[in-house]
Amino acid sequence: MKLAPALAALVITAFIAGCAGGPPLRPPEVTVTGITVTGLTLESMDLEVILAVDNPNPVGATIQDVSVNVSYSKNGREVFLGSGRGEEISIPALNRTEVVIPVTMDNLAMLSAASTLILSGELEVTAEGTMTVDAGIVSFDVPFGKTTTVSVKGK
Repeated sequence: MKLAPALAALVITAFIAGCAGGPPLRPPEVTVTGITVTGLTLESMDLEVILAVDNPNPVGATIQDVSVNVSYSKNGREVFLGSGRGEEISIPALNRTEVVIPVTMDNLAMLSAASTLILSGELEVTAEGTMTVDAGIVSFDVPFGKTTTVSVKGK
C-alpha cells in the first residue's frame, strides 16, 4: 500500500497547481484611435489606421494577424476604399500598445474619395477589422471598428 501515499501527494500537488493558476486570461481591448490621410496626390491616396491594444492580462501576448477594411460614406452608402494587414507584434503584459496599419487603396474608389476630400477638405471614413491575439495557452479574435471624419493635414 505504498502507492496510496504517493497517489495522495500527486492529487494534492495537482490541486494546488490548478488553484495557483490565477484568473483566466481575458481578450485584449482593441480601439481605433485614429484614421489619418498620410499622402494625397493626383495619382494616389494613402491612409493609416491607428489602433490601441490594451492587454489586461499578467502575461504578454502576440498579435498574430490584424486586418482592416476601410470604406467611406457616399450618398448614404458605404464604398470600399481598401484594406491593410499588420505584422506580428508583441504586446507586453498589463500594457497599452499602439499599432499602425497602412491601407492600400482601391483605385476607382480612391479617385472618388480623393475628389471628395480635395473638394470638401474632409471625408467620413469607417475602419473595421479583426485582430488575432495569441496569449500562449489561448488565442482571441477581437473585432474592432470606428467611423470618423478625416481631413487633409494643413486645411
